[in-house]
Amino acid sequence: MKSLGFGLERIGVAALRYPVVFSILLIVVTALAAAFLPSVKFNGNVISVVPKQSENFKNYDRQKRDFRDFSRDVAVIIKSPRLKQASGLEDLRFMQLELAITDGILSAISLFSIPEPDPETGELGQLFPNQIETDTQANELLERLVSDYPQASSLISPDKETVLLLVALDLDINAGNDAEAFKAFENLKKAVEASAPDDFEIYYSGLTPIGLTILDTLINDQFRLTLIGLALGALIAMVFFRSVIAAFICAVPPMLTAIWSIGMFSILDIPITYLTTILPTLALILAYADGIVLYHRWNKLNCMPDTNGRVNKRVNLKEAVLKVGPASALTSLTTAFAILSFSLSSSEALVEFAWVGLILVILAFLAVIIGMPVIGVWFIRLGLVKQGKVKESSFSLGELSRKIYEKKALAISLGSLFIVICLFYVHAALKPDYRITDYLPRDSQSLKAEQISNDVFGGRSLVFFSVPVVEEGAMQSASNRIRLGEVTTLLEEAFKSSKVFSLHSLWQGFSDKTVERIAAKLDEAPQANRQGYISKDETRMLVSLRMPSSQSITETDILVQEIRQHLSRLDYADEIIITGFPVLLSTEFTTIINELRTSLLLAVLLGILLIGLATRSLFFACVAAIPNLFPVLFTELIIFMRGGNINVTEVVALTLAFGIAIDNAVHVINVFNSERNTGKDVQTALRDAIVEVAPALGASTLIICASTSVVLTSALPILSIIGTLIIAILIIALITNLTILPANILTLSRVFSSKSTKE
Repeated sequence: MKSLGFGLERIGVAALRYPVVFSILLIVVTALAAAFLPSVKFNGNVISVVPKQSENFKNYDRQKRDFRDFSRDVAVIIKSPRLKQASGLEDLRFMQLELAITDGILSAISLFSIPEPDPETGELGQLFPNQIETDTQANELLERLVSDYPQASSLISPDKETVLLLVALDLDINAGNDAEAFKAFENLKKAVEASAPDDFEIYYSGLTPIGLTILDTLINDQFRLTLIGLALGALIAMVFFRSVIAAFICAVPPMLTAIWSIGMFSILDIPITYLTTILPTLALILAYADGIVLYHRWNKLNCMPDTNGRVNKRVNLKEAVLKVGPASALTSLTTAFAILSFSLSSSEALVEFAWVGLILVILAFLAVIIGMPVIGVWFIRLGLVKQGKVKESSFSLGELSRKIYEKKALAISLGSLFIVICLFYVHAALKPDYRITDYLPRDSQSLKAEQISNDVFGGRSLVFFSVPVVEEGAMQSASNRIRLGEVTTLLEEAFKSSKVFSLHSLWQGFSDKTVERIAAKLDEAPQANRQGYISKDETRMLVSLRMPSSQSITETDILVQEIRQHLSRLDYADEIIITGFPVLLSTEFTTIINELRTSLLLAVLLGILLIGLATRSLFFACVAAIPNLFPVLFTELIIFMRGGNINVTEVVALTLAFGIAIDNAVHVINVFNSERNTGKDVQTALRDAIVEVAPALGASTLIICASTSVVLTSALPILSIIGTLIIAILIIALITNLTILPANILTLSRVFSSKSTKE
């Protein structure tokens, strides 16, 4: 019979034959990867997953270039009971002045920036005097501000003793460098700390603080979670085999995988992102899973002396490699195909994720198929692996599994088929979802800042409307001002006027003379002071609408559709470009999630077909289908019951988990195939296969779940979600592949010919 793993297990045989050569190779590769570990890069950019060639991204980028990059603005949130007092307002004014002259800051806007025109001359003055003398005066000014200027509610909430300082960072639009933005933000924080009094409680809201928070968490999590995962896996292996030596041997491949994986990011100069951060842990998990099964086979052979009472441990190791290696190769291929399905996405970041994941899966397989034979040879030579020293495992799932599937094989097969068909309805009913706040650490200051911004000020996430001018002359043109007023008024009719802002909002209620003077002053102002209202080439005008950062992409999409309906009354509606960070996410992430869900089904199909191809049998493809569809669809049911929505993280987790879960089916089929080739009937071969492989699958699942549970302690919710879903699917997959899979084999063996089952 041809190899189930397409002959890839012979790499392990070569490692056994030339242990010195492969030992040197392992040492050199590991040393090289370790040398690059300190220079690994991390990227906290939250929009890195968005396709750069999409029309929506081009509109988003155009808005930044036409006006300025509002996504880098930072809202400095200040809470203090003194903000309603003269002294508190004067401290706030001092902070604004200090920030305005700080390096790396383009501008700083607060309630002190609100102008008040002279009704006689039209000259612009300031609502707030140069000096606020008393607390009574302070309260009168705040009451007048709130009543006369609705847009001021985006800057102050006297009732909640909270104000905003809107800071624009001075960044090169062409740089595209997160490091530059983070450096400017750190300068901002230092300036705030130096100028803020002790009783000012400070928070920072915006994409830059969010990105930096995610970046810091990625760095803190990556190495900590890897080390804890390795330690937990080794501990469970020691309990499973009741041997420190066994635990160490099983830990070597995952350790090599972890070093190679993280080092590879640095060698290829690919930063670790909030998506790819799971990949080193995933590769480590795969290495543990296959390593445990391989060692379990070797362990069993070492406990079976020949007729002379001797055990040839090296020969046994070779036999274990030849028996388990094909299954390990096939499981790596199925996992690789599952991850590679992401390459069908329109997102460049997900395509990169797919190819990096493919490389890490290959590294995990090589770590097992080379690392374990090599370390096994050296331990044999050192006399550390002895007959009788390695004990049988502590798990006995085989008998329990056999009692279940043998009694009700037909009922299990038909029942699981019916359930899977019903669950496809749930798969179709799930709706795409995404909230940027879900990606922030639960106890982070950034999350608290976003919550305050949303609850107190209605959010600082902006939707922009880039409106074409009617004629040349920018804001001095009456026709342009009328058009800007039309768009602003329509939006104010649909939403609260306090959430809509444009130059029209600023001069609404002013006399024509005042408006003309403002327009003239604006045209005379430096470009840096105008780029928030009129484009650099003076061909477009800007209107903005505020919304909460916690709003889902589904809600935003509905909102955008409503906006388009309101704007459709205008003859030039098609010329208005609607963009902004929330719009970009609502359009692109919906597409990406739907693409990924298609990729998930494709990954399932390819995994099942690959089993059929490797075994050269339609029979095995059929028996493996339902047991491996069931865990994915059942987990989707759990997601559906939780709210009916599914996000990018959850689809990625489902695909990764399927790639790991199908490994159980491969190992069962591999051993069953071997037993059938010795001439045993289906029921006997299946019973022996389940009794042999079930303990190893139970142990590997336990180790994977334990290693994966480490990410549940991550501050990043995305990792917790991935970890939870992987654990759920793996537990369900273990059950289905020890019950539904053997039940299908018994049931379908009556349909397929004996020859087919032997192929």
